[in-house]
Amino acid sequence: MTKMLSVPPVHLPEHLAETIIVHAREGAPEEICGVLRGRGLHAYEVVRGQNIADERIENYTVDPQTLLRQFDFEDAGDEMMGIYHSHPVSEAYPSATDAWNAYYPDAVYFICSLEFPSYPVIRAFRLVTQTMGSGAESVVRSLPFDEVRPGLFAYYQPGDVAVPLSLSSIVQDSVVQDIAPPFYIVYYVSPDSDAGSDLTPEIRAVSVVEHPVIQE
Repeated sequence: MTKMLSVPPVHLPEHLAETIIVHAREGAPEEICGVLRGRGLHAYEVVRGQNIADERIENYTVDPQTLLRQFDFEDAGDEMMGIYHSHPVSEAYPSATDAWNAYYPDAVYFICSLEFPSYPVIRAFRLVTQTMGSGAESVVRSLPFDEVRPGLFAYYQPGDVAVPLSLSSIVQDSVVQDIAPPFYIVYYVSPDSDAGSDLTPEIRAVSVVEHPVIQE
């Protein structure tokens, strides 16, 4: 059952959507990024940022100067209501990398897909991260994680597939609260770390909730 029926829409004026699409096309094949000024679920302005990630083909990091604009927005009574980036060759859905990089739970994450260049798609999501505590080690041992990037491991639980009983008990034994599919469980181990290291990786559960997008 989809969550979109009970999730309020975000309002992205058509001219702002077009600004994001133009930016995405100009930056392809690399991912582009930026922020949106607004209030609540209403976007008022697109602010282009620079992608300063090391691997910009499949990843993005908004430059600090652009992120600092949120304080200017707040001084004017607005807020950084959203963060956007592009997927030049894949669908407009959060990747495991996006989940790992979701540091702003109050922001809406907009993804512009150019998978079909003549038909760009913009979708919006709330990504809320919780660090798993007790029981986290069982997650690593029990679930089929994929290494999606060097050192980054992810498990994805779709919304239309029943959660395995083993996973349900793991989540309940952790400090994760109120998480329901779809969600990612992700952790990172530096490729440069010693094989015999006793360091336990930080394991995060990241919920994925989609907002309908109204372009008007």
